[in-house]
Amino acid sequence: MNFLIIHCPHKTFSETVLTNGELASLKESFEWCLCETNSIHAQYQSSGIGSIDSMPYADEVLVLMPTLDIRLIEIKVPLVKSKKLQQVLPSLVEDEVLDSIDNSLVYALPPLPGQLGSQRTIAITNRQWLYWIANQLKGILTSRIRLIPDCMILPLESESSNVNGVISPCLAYKQNDVAIIYTWHKSTQLGISWVEHSDTKQLPSALQKIKPAEWSWDWMVNNAFNFSRRTDVGVAGINLLLAMPTPKKSIKKISFEWLKNPVPALIDSSGTNTSWMDRNTWALPARWAIYAMSSIILGLGIYTSWLAIDNWRWKRNMDLSIAQFLSPETIALLTQSKSNNSITEVFVKQTTQEARNKGFSTDADFISMTGKLQQLKTALGMESISNMEYNGYCIDFEFKPEGEPLSARQVVGKAESLGLMVTDLGNNRYRLQPYSGLGQI
Repeated sequence: MNFLIIHCPHKTFSETVLTNGELASLKESFEWCLCETNSIHAQYQSSGIGSIDSMPYADEVLVLMPTLDIRLIEIKVPLVKSKKLQQVLPSLVEDEVLDSIDNSLVYALPPLPGQLGSQRTIAITNRQWLYWIANQLKGILTSRIRLIPDCMILPLESESSNVNGVISPCLAYKQNDVAIIYTWHKSTQLGISWVEHSDTKQLPSALQKIKPAEWSWDWMVNNAFNFSRRTDVGVAGINLLLAMPTPKKSIKKISFEWLKNPVPALIDSSGTNTSWMDRNTWALPARWAIYAMSSIILGLGIYTSWLAIDNWRWKRNMDLSIAQFLSPETIALLTQSKSNNSITEVFVKQTTQEARNKGFSTDADFISMTGKLQQLKTALGMESISNMEYNGYCIDFEFKPEGEPLSARQVVGKAESLGLMVTDLGNNRYRLQPYSGLGQI
């Protein structure tokens, strides 16, 4: 598989508000490196500097945004839904921003496992700058892309190493025309970057013992590849492109002119009451009855359509979220496979395999699955099973014919009442799924 690493240019130091001329001059300053990867390591192929349009196709793209252009802070946030949290974040970090908060885009990174839900890392960046970078990335050819602060690919101080002469520290620097830019990976989701306007590489006292490495593809390739293969939620879910707001569609008002038609009178011109047998007497009630029935039918149609669209959107959002945690090998198998397996089902199988590799027991293990099958058999009052096949994930079974045969609806209904997922394979054969059918369409 091809793996493309892009290192974005630094935002100009001169002005807070970016001009079109300054942005145009930075369009050709994107550094890139193309690698060939397998399940173990990445191998350097080629690199260059230029615009996004000039870069080669890759199966996966990791875009590194300079930490100097992002502020990462850790604050306490209220435990509310993500949409509501995004609305209150600007007021929570307003004191941390020197510029106007209206010029900044604030985004909460995924919570770290084992950490309080109210303790979150917040990324703050220039709104116009992030919009410009995201707009540039629209032209890239890839099926998977992520934008992260470049400090994230640096190892932590406890993980720093020097293997075969290749330095991989938690501190790196880049020589600019007028300054030296330092980047430090402080903790899992926190990083700091600063500028030294001096020829001598002077470091704070806390970092005096760390030997910084200069940004280069020699060690960036392996670090970026290792980061892309991480599956822990607090790291694998980082993608600053998700901070881009979703445009809202305007709602048009509809005017029902047919409600303004004159109402037929119930009293004729002579002033006497109209007979109940007269058609004109029932004209208005019949008219409103038609309106009411049409409204009910239209409402049911809209509601059903909304449920279908919402179900599709929910599944799509789940697939997009889960796709961040799929390994490249799993994505390749899913793309080549002609089966109807959903992304959620594939992710569940991948997670099951990872748990087994670590020696953990899972709900899909043989002992657990046979226990569920025994529970179902007892609930149905069946004596024995004539055939059973276990493929490492689910069990295909067949009840021994005895007495009055059970219908597929009875078996599936009883399984659902027990919290189990059983599908009918036909010819008195059934399939028992683990995790109560999690991931099944």
